[in-house]
Amino acid sequence: MSRRKKKGEPELLIVSFCDIVTVTTAAMFFAMLITVQEAVKIPVFRPTPRAIPTDKKPVFFECRSGQVFYVDKDGLDTQVAKLMSTLNTGGRSGDIAQFSKIIQGQVVSNAYYKVDPKYLLVGVMALEGLPEVHGDNIQEIQRRNSNFGETLAQIDEKDRYLVFLVRDDSFDVFRKAREIADRTGYDTGWELLGADEPIKFGQGTTINIQ
Repeated sequence: MSRRKKKGEPELLIVSFCDIVTVTTAAMFFAMLITVQEAVKIPVFRPTPRAIPTDKKPVFFECRSGQVFYVDKDGLDTQVAKLMSTLNTGGRSGDIAQFSKIIQGQVVSNAYYKVDPKYLLVGVMALEGLPEVHGDNIQEIQRRNSNFGETLAQIDEKDRYLVFLVRDDSFDVFRKAREIADRTGYDTGWELLGADEPIKFGQGTTINIQ
């Protein structure tokens, strides 16, 4: 038997209650949606360009401590080849201990780098930056008479492309150097190096153009 409503007893408004629940739920949903969107928001980066195969030979620059240094790998390769030829001629074949002792006393270097001789035993040329030597900073590389500018002027863009070996502390100077290279007509590529990671070149070392 249904309960008979007494006179003066307030009516229960089911429709209004449902409206309140619906509005409250919708408000909470939109608030949660906005919160999630803000929480997962990330910067949009320009995607890395696709690598392009090439027959050109690389010319290397290091970006370190906010400066650009010309590696001159070709010149160091020539010095290392001459050294190894001399040692192979003068030393006894297969005498690794004697060969190691001799090579440790040799110095192969240029204006910015010296070769760590112990890596030569395994066919790797590892470079160490010379102390108290300065490259071109972000203001200097924009001058035509800078070391960077004069080096570019001697590189044939038809046969060579530029490779930037970039440290974490030098992305600003790298971007400016690459901008100058692009404007001048050079193909470019780059590789990221750790803060204390030496520059190493082995047999078949390749860098993709980007």
